[in-house]
Amino acid sequence: MNELMRLVLVGIAGGLGVFAVVLLPAMWLQRRRFGAVRPPRLVAVAAICVYTMTLAGLTIAPAYDVAVTCRSRAGGVARLDPFHTAAELLALQRGGAAWWEVLASFPLAQVAMNMALFLPLGMILRGVFRLDATASVAMAMLLSALIEITQYTGAFGIYPCGVRIADIEDLVANTVGALAGVLCAPLATRLGVPLFVHERPLDRPVDDDARSPRSGSGSDGLL
Repeated sequence: MNELMRLVLVGIAGGLGVFAVVLLPAMWLQRRRFGAVRPPRLVAVAAICVYTMTLAGLTIAPAYDVAVTCRSRAGGVARLDPFHTAAELLALQRGGAAWWEVLASFPLAQVAMNMALFLPLGMILRGVFRLDATASVAMAMLLSALIEITQYTGAFGIYPCGVRIADIEDLVANTVGALAGVLCAPLATRLGVPLFVHERPLDRPVDDDARSPRSGSGSDGLL
């Protein structure tokens, strides 16, 4: 848990650093598009920066000491059984674990965390960048596959071994989480979450906006 919190804190710090870099350009673009800076939109951009860097930290950065990990591991490690968590849960049940112990077990918590980690990505791709549902899920799945390859290859040779275990079950859980995010994106639009709600730039005529198929939902861009 200490290593997990360290990665989260590193991701938050990195995300705030990225936001500091894009803050002035974002303010300039907002003034140009809307005539004024929109603080809620800036907060939403900051949240996306923090989420993106936290996602990278939790999935790519080494969770443990690289030298210690690579001392007992050669090359990459892949887990290709997509049902190993189900087998572990059945083993717990057969071993006499109560149902609440099974629900609170680490294997199930890990699957839930992988789903939760990609849920915001599905929401962002669908609601902020306005990809259609199929493209949003496909993009999330491809990103998850890239993460697993990065884990297997030791960040493409940056580390002397695969410092994480590439797990096909993670790919499935990530994709399901992204799908849930895609389904939740319209709710964020209805609730008026910044960046999910369409705002008309100053230079767009009202009549054109009314005729646009984009009107009524979605966003008009990240900034």
